[in-house]
Amino acid sequence: MYLDLYDPVLQDRTPGEVDAIERLLEIRPPLRILDLACGQGRHSIDLARRGYQVTGLDHSRYLLDVAAQRAAAAGVTVRWVEGDMRQPYAVPGGVDVVVNLFTSFGYFADDADDLMVLRAVAGVLRPGGRFLLEVLNGEWIMHTFAEREWIPFGEATVLEQRRLDRDRRRMEVDRTIVRDGHEEKTSHMLRLYSGRELVVLAKRAGFDVVQLYGGWDGELLTEDSLRVVAVAHLP
Repeated sequence: MYLDLYDPVLQDRTPGEVDAIERLLEIRPPLRILDLACGQGRHSIDLARRGYQVTGLDHSRYLLDVAAQRAAAAGVTVRWVEGDMRQPYAVPGGVDVVVNLFTSFGYFADDADDLMVLRAVAGVLRPGGRFLLEVLNGEWIMHTFAEREWIPFGEATVLEQRRLDRDRRRMEVDRTIVRDGHEEKTSHMLRLYSGRELVVLAKRAGFDVVQLYGGWDGELLTEDSLRVVAVAHLP
């Protein structure tokens, strides 16, 4: 269902997002990059096409199989790994850059698990390596929170019914996905991180400099920014 909802609307966005990754991180091939929670591999494949040495890690065997098929069709080589983003993982020789994109962070029930993720990132990076994290801006969600919203996704329509715990900064979402007269239901919980909280978490994980942006254009982060793009540097 994830691909049915998101694939058609994300394909055109990917090259511009990879352009922004190169610009914000000031990188050029052939660096080693880990795409953490790579999903169907849309960023991994574009990065590999540009000449980077890419590893894609995800918890979903299904999405990794889709990614491998698409990489083969594109004629690029990516190392695909099935794993838990909280656990230390080995990439031979380490990597220069880790990216975690499209709000693939903050779904665990305990904040300690999110810190484990960032410590695992620091562990796989070479000295001086960089980490780019892109998530929905928790401040924006808290400011604009709506309990109920209909969202069009291509040929499907999604009803989101939400509950917000402001003290714990967590949002629970029940989704009803309507397509071709059929319904499917899913649920998830998301930790609503502000930029300031991400800075604190990254420094606890061992990063010494964290730059915050309000989007892919590198604009200033404000509470009205839809997304947080954080760039963390390892000593």
